[in-house]
Amino acid sequence: MTVELTLSGELTIAQIENVAFGRAKVSLAKQAREKVDAFRKRATSMLAAELKVNDKKRVYGLNTGFGSNYAEEVTPAELERLQLNLIRSHCAGVGEPAPKAVVRATMLLRAASLARGHSVVRAEVIDALIELLNKDVTPAVPRHGSVSASGDLAPLSHIAAVVIGEGRILKDDGVVVPTSEAGVDFKRVTLQMKEGLALNNGCQYSNAWGALAAAKMRRLMDAAVLNTALHIQVMRGMGRPFREDLHALRQHPGSRRVAGWVYALLDGYQFKDVTTDQKFAHDGRIQDPYNLRCAAQVLGPCFDLIERAAATMEIEARSVTDNPIDLNTSIDAYDLNQITSGGHFHGMPLAVDCFGLIQAAGIMARLANMRCARIVDKNRNGGLGPQVRGDAPDSTESGLLVAEYTTAGLCNHIWGLAQPSHLMSMSTDSGQEDHVSMAANVAMRAHEAADRLAEILAIEMMFAHQGEHRHAAKAEAAAKEGTTFKPVTLGRRTAGVLEEINRVFKPVTADRELSWDVKALAEKVLSGDIARASGYDFPRH
Repeated sequence: MTVELTLSGELTIAQIENVAFGRAKVSLAKQAREKVDAFRKRATSMLAAELKVNDKKRVYGLNTGFGSNYAEEVTPAELERLQLNLIRSHCAGVGEPAPKAVVRATMLLRAASLARGHSVVRAEVIDALIELLNKDVTPAVPRHGSVSASGDLAPLSHIAAVVIGEGRILKDDGVVVPTSEAGVDFKRVTLQMKEGLALNNGCQYSNAWGALAAAKMRRLMDAAVLNTALHIQVMRGMGRPFREDLHALRQHPGSRRVAGWVYALLDGYQFKDVTTDQKFAHDGRIQDPYNLRCAAQVLGPCFDLIERAAATMEIEARSVTDNPIDLNTSIDAYDLNQITSGGHFHGMPLAVDCFGLIQAAGIMARLANMRCARIVDKNRNGGLGPQVRGDAPDSTESGLLVAEYTTAGLCNHIWGLAQPSHLMSMSTDSGQEDHVSMAANVAMRAHEAADRLAEILAIEMMFAHQGEHRHAAKAEAAAKEGTTFKPVTLGRRTAGVLEEINRVFKPVTADRELSWDVKALAEKVLSGDIARASGYDFPRH
């Protein structure tokens, strides 16, 4: 599989994930290569000609300093040293290395932006990023230090340092070594006019974290809806609150979508669409608590937040983020003065929607935690016993007691990640860059929130599976004793899901360590394996 970088920049989140995780190679389209080189040559030759006539001619970023140093003139003889020093000085990030997948996604996204042909670089610079990706060479990028305006300067500079043969490499075992000692074979680039600035002046680091977080959150939304169906069944709830005709009367798109998914997942369930009299005859209940009945209204806005974030991440992936940007569209009518300084390096569009991902994670986490809190309560779980241990629990055991605590701790942790740092702009660069986005900080927290949410949803699934095990045990005991028991028919789609959960989480019949079960199940939740076991395609359009 190969992802081709084109002039139109058509990248999808799926393609970003495939490259990030090494499932796809990258190439530069012929037309993009030709335009990049042609416009670079024209800009270079025209600036040289202008300087012969007017040695004071300045084009920001081409022959000037940067940021608050914009007024400083740089002679042609100093341009290569300017670019080299830019990268060296901006390698000022701190903290643990960013994950390999994030760095790879960042390199892809920066290469894609440059391939649009508006950054006044040689195709050789794009080739260098592509070569690192295709040869599985990953720069070590300290994860903290970006304010995401002017772009993600420090993280992108750490990548650019490897492009020029400096910096450090992140090995697969997590060890960081100097590039010069890493024993990796790739072509080092000597940066020329504008090229260092083109490598480090964009929001691709924030975009990478955000795109990968959005991809995770999409799969977690599938899992959250699936858990809704599972818990409606295990609590012997009703499917009517998810009917299409009901939700047509309040036309919020996400809620309608989620309701449709839940209703489809309940296909074959005995109480999918029954009257209150029928339900009352079964167990004396005619209404479910909000964590079940209002799930579409709660998860629907989360769906909308996630889809909006995913769309924003794709828009950014297809964009040119640089400064300055070459606005020329014709070689024949090329005008050096159309190389324009703007603000496309500002990460606020990403920050706002990455924060939306954290909001969604926080709402989804609490809904899942509430169900776990309810199902461990013997007074509210419909006869499943304390901590879902059955009618005659062993007094020396705790069952899933602390698993519910874990969901509470994780939920609170996600809420802690919801600090709106994008609202807390700080001035940098002597006040020249006086409003910054903090998008990278928000995007990193969105990524972490997704991982923690996966663990909560995994525990929620464990409770549903354990509950059905207890229902089955009661039915078996009733059959042996000849007592009355009202069996319930479960949905056909959820049956496959319960089987898939059982592969990694066996019902608790005696106390055991649960952490490793949670880890294994969370991985299957994040990968989408659990949702796929339903056989349902979770249509988004």
